[in-house]
Amino acid sequence: MFYGGNMFREALFDSKAAAFGYIPLAMAFGMLFQSLQIHWIFSILMSFFVYAGSAQFIAIPLLANHASLLSLSIATFLVNMRHLFYGLAFLDKFKFNKFLKGYLIFGLTDESYAIICAKKKYDNKWYEFYIVFFCHLYWVLGTVLGVILYKNLVGINFNFLFFSLVTLFAILTVDAFKFTRNYFALIVGVLSYFIFRYLEVKEYLFFSMLLSFIIIFIRTYKTENMGKKNVFG
Repeated sequence: MFYGGNMFREALFDSKAAAFGYIPLAMAFGMLFQSLQIHWIFSILMSFFVYAGSAQFIAIPLLANHASLLSLSIATFLVNMRHLFYGLAFLDKFKFNKFLKGYLIFGLTDESYAIICAKKKYDNKWYEFYIVFFCHLYWVLGTVLGVILYKNLVGINFNFLFFSLVTLFAILTVDAFKFTRNYFALIVGVLSYFIFRYLEVKEYLFFSMLLSFIIIFIRTYKTENMGKKNVFG
């Protein structure tokens, strides 16, 4: 019935953990996006074509503050830049089909990448495709459910759901710090945020991310160059 039928069933089973996380979070996104009074179809299109959880949540306050398209684009790039490296790990996959190869690279997320890496025993292109597909499906489905809930719960203030955004980034920050133990990046990020908040810059989130990226990039570049000089003389 399906290409790689056994892998379809295996991927459906293995991706259920992602469903428990993606669907509620996407529902929160769908409801928060609707609170901007933008047509509901755009939230679903965003989840389908952008498919970047943290970046989509960031877009909500940026859109609320009438941020420029350039600001939205750069913020999305900075938040999801790590996905470039996920894609590089799968360049040899789907050489026989450019569409599937492109979709796999587009659809890789932290969760789908983690599932695929944890199930190395399969090492099957169809298994990897279906994991990405199901995770994408859960995210879009959650957004649709969020839109439906918002339309049926008229009069409720959904601003409390912004707590899910704070929680999401707190978890990502803690996980990243536990993995890298990079105090410098953590301090730079926190200070950049408070500087632009104190200055009451309209797009404080965008500028704090941009400043953090520039400072960390310069420091990393200088550190690596110093290391090369020490090695080669």
